[in-house]
Amino acid sequence: MKKIVFSLGLSLTVLVGCSTTPQSEVNSHNSKLLTVEFIGNGSYRVPQQGTVSLYALETRMADAPATLIQQKKVEVSQVPFSVDFKIPADHKKLIQPQLKQGAEITYYVTWESDVTTQTVKDSIKIDYDRKFPRVALDSGKQQVYLIESK
Repeated sequence: MKKIVFSLGLSLTVLVGCSTTPQSEVNSHNSKLLTVEFIGNGSYRVPQQGTVSLYALETRMADAPATLIQQKKVEVSQVPFSVDFKIPADHKKLIQPQLKQGAEITYYVTWESDVTTQTVKDSIKIDYDRKFPRVALDSGKQQVYLIESK
């Protein structure tokens, strides 16, 4: 009798273990993917390192600092290049000051060259005159314009 109960318990454990979803899969289904493509007036080589940051703030909030949602260190060999952000579904909880119910959110990215590792005389920077680097979640690949700084 003990063998039968033990076998049933073991079988039930195996079945339950097979039917549960791993935590990493749960998180990947709840997160959003944002791809930002950095482009220029052409294709050029600019070997350097830098940091791409994603910020968010309530659209109608005046004079409030934006909240850093995520940063990625990247090594760039040429323009254009892309950076992928995996944004957790609950990222709105990070935004300070706290969002009001139904608040509209503005997202934007920044690029900062790592001057300590830069060996090239010309670096790249965001072309704010052409277009502000605003991005939208769930809108496919977003483009941000770059120019060479001299």
